[in-house]
Amino acid sequence: MKKGRTKNIVLSIGAGFMYEIVSLVCGLISQRLILSSFGSAYNGVTQSISQFISYIELMKAGIGGVAMAALYKPLSEHDDREMNEVLSSMQKFMRKIAYIFVAFVIGVAVIYPTFIVRDFDWWFTASLVLIISLSTFVQYYMGFTYQVLIEADQKGYMIIVMQIVTTILNTIVSIVLINSGSSIHIVKLGSSLVHIVPPLFFYWYVHKNYKIDKSVEASSDKIPQRWDAAAHEVAAFINSNTDVTVVTIFAGVKEVSVYSIYYYVISNMKKIVTKFSGGFASAFGNMYAKGEIEAMKKNLSLFELIIYSLVSVLYPVALAMVVPFVMLYTKGVNDVNYSRPLFALMLTLASIFNCFRIPYRTIVIAIGHYKQTRNGAIKEAIINVVVSVLCTIRFGLVGVAIGSFCAMATRSFEFANYLSKNVLDRDIKYYFKHVFISLSILLIVNLTARLYAGNIAGWFSWILYAAITSLLSIGLTLVSDLLFYREDTMRLLDKVRSILFKRHEKV
Repeated sequence: MKKGRTKNIVLSIGAGFMYEIVSLVCGLISQRLILSSFGSAYNGVTQSISQFISYIELMKAGIGGVAMAALYKPLSEHDDREMNEVLSSMQKFMRKIAYIFVAFVIGVAVIYPTFIVRDFDWWFTASLVLIISLSTFVQYYMGFTYQVLIEADQKGYMIIVMQIVTTILNTIVSIVLINSGSSIHIVKLGSSLVHIVPPLFFYWYVHKNYKIDKSVEASSDKIPQRWDAAAHEVAAFINSNTDVTVVTIFAGVKEVSVYSIYYYVISNMKKIVTKFSGGFASAFGNMYAKGEIEAMKKNLSLFELIIYSLVSVLYPVALAMVVPFVMLYTKGVNDVNYSRPLFALMLTLASIFNCFRIPYRTIVIAIGHYKQTRNGAIKEAIINVVVSVLCTIRFGLVGVAIGSFCAMATRSFEFANYLSKNVLDRDIKYYFKHVFISLSILLIVNLTARLYAGNIAGWFSWILYAAITSLLSIGLTLVSDLLFYREDTMRLLDKVRSILFKRHEKV
């Protein structure tokens, strides 16, 4: 990787890691305050509404990924006119769906409290829908076009920095409002207003640092494979939102509260892994645009090593410590049972396989193979919905995790298999080797953790055993990397030394 790409990847990884720490801590603080101040039903209904409102993302499905892929070439060649044609095409599309958004929110505000959730009076829930939807509208649409441009230009770390600022400010506002005795409506309104900051910043930054020409007309051929990319985005969206929807309909909002706490912890592990992959997508896209195919092949193995090593370190600890954590975190909240070890196991496995796909999906998206992998995305969504509904009816909360696991495992293999057969001409055994080693570490760590998990009685003992579990997980991962991936590990360490000692090299 060249100097500029390496620097941007390091900045994105560093910023992403900081964001996930901030997001995890702030999220736990906010959710605990809502639980202790309002109860599980209030926590469940706000989480559920957020999921239903996020369905609006379907209207912009695919446009971000396709536009980003279309921006790599003009940005690398400093072609301002083509860049503006892509941006104009995006803005034209976003203006159309902006009108649909208002009708969508009104529809949800009417239907949700009438047919789905009846735990509160109609106006209470409907007004809460309107308030929560405000932040979604501002966050996803006002600055979306400019955010895509910044990320395509390998400056994704700037977006993450703004997310950090917004998260901290949102938590401070929530704490102040809750402690002052404000209603849940006022708390969520304060949160929505905070999210006005990032899009305003993105608008200012882009107009200051890029040659934006709004007079350039949109061109539909600047966003090719629009509908193929949409299939991927719709499938990803369905996979992200199936669980809460199914639990809300078949189990109730209190079970949503249980789900949301476990999911919050486990999903943050995936977010950390994903943030460590930050910058790789734009780097691979830049390589592909310049025809540097050999560089892509050479660096994929390092990308795999990073992702699988992170999975092997983080998830064994998460699985071992999540149930004791949830029991301590919800201490004093007795309106629903929060001890769900089987659910924690299945949710963890689903998230692990979601991470296994990251290296392969990143390259598939970077090189624009949307159409070739479209059917697999559709199949994944169908598996998730059908299995989740059937299993939730039979097994309750565990059922949605089973559905997610089946879908994620299937799709992970399909991405790895497609890349091996159609792009890199590589044996699929490398994928299975990585998976086997990571799951073996998960098993060993958790069998060991069972020896002392019963001794956790408070936060001090939880921290102590979490530290012990982390050391075991890190040790096993380092040993396995040196035994099974020695050459790649040495190359990765050499890259780290090069960065630390300013010894930039082209590899």
